Amino acid sequence: MNDIIIAVLILTGVFFILVAAIGLIRLPDLLTRIHAATKATSFGLLFIMAGLAVHFGSWIIVVKALLLVMFIYLTAPLAASVIARSAESEEEPEQES
Repeated sequence: MNDIIIAVLILTGVFFILVAAIGLIRLPDLLTRIHAATKATSFGLLFIMAGLAVHFGSWIIVVKALLLVMFIYLTAPLAASVIARSAESEEEPEQES
């Protein structure tokens, strides 16, 4: 039963990361690509880390997985915001005074 839970968690995470990769290829503009890359990948990583934590069962692995997920959930939106602002500033024509 434990192996089934682990397999479902990891395969669900792989599915979300696959959807993010397809979104990077198929979506039309930068902002929607950033959205696909940050949201789906973060969610997929959560499932994969949960599967690894259940598989190993050690407290140190669970703590490391939680720290990794927290790090990704804190930094992915910031990175997406910086990339979006950079792309937005490059698209605007410079105003001459």
